[in-house]
Order: sequence, then structure tokens, then C-alpha cells
Amino acid sequence: MAVIDVAAAKGHLRIEDDYPDPQILGKLEAAESMAAQYLNRRIYAAETDLAAAIDDVPAGLVAAGEAYANALAAAESIQDDYARVAARQYAADAYRVAQTIARETYAGIVINAQIEAAILLTLGHLFENRQDVQQGAVQQLPIGAQQLLFPFRVGLGV
Repeated sequence: MAVIDVAAAKGHLRIEDDYPDPQILGKLEAAESMAAQYLNRRIYAAETDLAAAIDDVPAGLVAAGEAYANALAAAESIQDDYARVAARQYAADAYRVAQTIARETYAGIVINAQIEAAILLTLGHLFENRQDVQQGAVQQLPIGAQQLLFPFRVGLGV
């Protein structure tokens, strides 16, 4: 679900209110997802949404841990060595995804003016440039979006 409403997105894009919402919503969600991936954290519309998501993390991790243990136990019954290794790897990958979601949720951030501007800047780019190549030149996402988001990034590593 988008943290920026479609009406605000349409206003930013300077398009008519009767323009189909689904055509905007997909690009808006993609822009928000790109921002969240760049930030290595989840973006929420309000503090209450962030608090609720954080409250759900422990139960999600417990469920993921149980699913991991069950998947490993099931993998042990597989006779084929390659299939057993693949099943173990799939279980480990699924558990890592759950851990990543938990980390991104704990590091979550409530949308602010800079993050909103970056998302709308990216949305405008996605809306105007509907293909990778424009008139023979490779187009990239606006550098301004990265500059707006950078102060809020986490987990950059050393």
C-alpha cells in the first residue's frame, strides 16, 4: 500500500483527476519500493503504522523460525542429495528474507518531506520515461532522489 496518496501523486504529475488511478498506483508503489530498498528500511505513513509493524516483528520471526525448522526436518527425508541440499538452501533463504524484513522494519522510518520528494521525483521519472532508452540515450533515475534519501540510509557497512 502506498504511503503517498494517489491524489497527491496526480498533483505532482500535473495530470487530470480522471486519469486512471491504477496507472499511477503501480508506478507510485514502485517508486516507494525503490526508495525503501535504497534506504534499507521500511517507510511508513504514520508513527502508529511503524509502531504496529514493530510490534508484529517478534511473532513474524518466531513463525519464520518454526517454518525454517520444519523445512529442515522435511529436507532430511529427501533421498536425493541434490534435492536435499536445495531444500535446505531454500529454507535458509526464506529464513534470511524474514530476518531482513525484521531488520528493515525495526529500522523503519515515517515518511518526511525529503523522502516524499525523492519518491515523487522517482515517480515523475517513471511516469515520463516509460522505457529504458529515450532517443538513443540511456536514462537513469534522478540523482536528486538519491541525494534526498542518502541522509536516511542505514546499514551501509564498512
